[in-house]
Amino acid sequence: MTIMIPTQPQRIIIAVDMDYFYAQCEELRNPSYAGKPIVVGMYSGRTDISGAVATSNYPARNHGVKSGIPLARARSLLNGLDSLFAKADFDYYEKVSSDIMNIIKEYSNVFLQASIDEAFIDVSRRTEGSFSNAERLGNEIKQRIFRETKIICSVGIGPNRLIAKMACDAAKPGGLKLVRPEEVQSFLSDKPVDALYGVGSKTAARLREIGVSKIGELANTPLQTLQTEFGPKLGLYFSLASKGIDDEPLVEHAREQIGRMVTLKENTRDPAALVEPLTRMAEDISRELTANNLAYKTVTFVLVDTDLKQHTRSRTLKVAETDGISAVSVAKALAEEFFGSNGDVVARRIGLTVSSLVNQGGQKPLTAYLGADRP
Repeated sequence: MTIMIPTQPQRIIIAVDMDYFYAQCEELRNPSYAGKPIVVGMYSGRTDISGAVATSNYPARNHGVKSGIPLARARSLLNGLDSLFAKADFDYYEKVSSDIMNIIKEYSNVFLQASIDEAFIDVSRRTEGSFSNAERLGNEIKQRIFRETKIICSVGIGPNRLIAKMACDAAKPGGLKLVRPEEVQSFLSDKPVDALYGVGSKTAARLREIGVSKIGELANTPLQTLQTEFGPKLGLYFSLASKGIDDEPLVEHAREQIGRMVTLKENTRDPAALVEPLTRMAEDISRELTANNLAYKTVTFVLVDTDLKQHTRSRTLKVAETDGISAVSVAKALAEEFFGSNGDVVARRIGLTVSSLVNQGGQKPLTAYLGADRP
């Protein structure tokens, strides 16, 4: 009798990265600046031009505007050009990101959000280990993200997270790069050593001192040499990564909390004036809870006062909830308590966060049985 042992499909990871994400978001709500330089800044508030560049679009980068440079320098580089300087609006960017991530999740066996604009998905089972299927899936993800959000993304596909990430970088801007297992060495070998994930400018300089300037040369460097130079752990990583070896599984992080922040139209101490913005935030949170089949047990009300000091108040519920109505009610009560004990504090921004998240597992919260007459 022959016992058939099922084989695991070829591992396939897809990396999705939104190009110049903050600046793209600003392009969406400022369509008259399409094709013109756009700079998103982190303003310090000292003067109208104090702060640093968070990101910029490609027309701005073509004039030397890069992340991290002073905003004053960016304005000088773009002097005389019709350009847009936008203050970073993270509430808006988080909303766009949430819509995109919910799209990506639908295509994954395992989903890992690496940042506000980058995610990795394991599609090994979904594609039956076929890179051709993965390529079609990657193109479908790109097209759907653009169709539904108008955001352009780059996609990288490889046999592990490392190669998918580097393929995605190679696909920028707005492309798709597929690297099959048999193509890994040729894909890596001629790239400069600082193109390898984890190799910064200082490490690249040290590698050049020992005669290593390309990834292929790093792959041929004895492990002992690398561990002597960089230590056992980092030396081993450089040796394996330069050969495209990355056996670390993609692990989906459990969500710890979901939250939103908004700036009020007018500063206030009136809890009733907070109901409308709290409700809008709660609706967004409810959609995200539903998309991830989650319920919450803790509600946190966040208040940023006119001195930009942040205050938080939390309450844990007896029964897990899934909708936003309960969160709004709790947050309003927390706001009333806060204002009652802080007579001189005025709200400038507020936030709503739900935490102690649990998978619903098919169980309805108690309030689901209360019907439309609930308060």
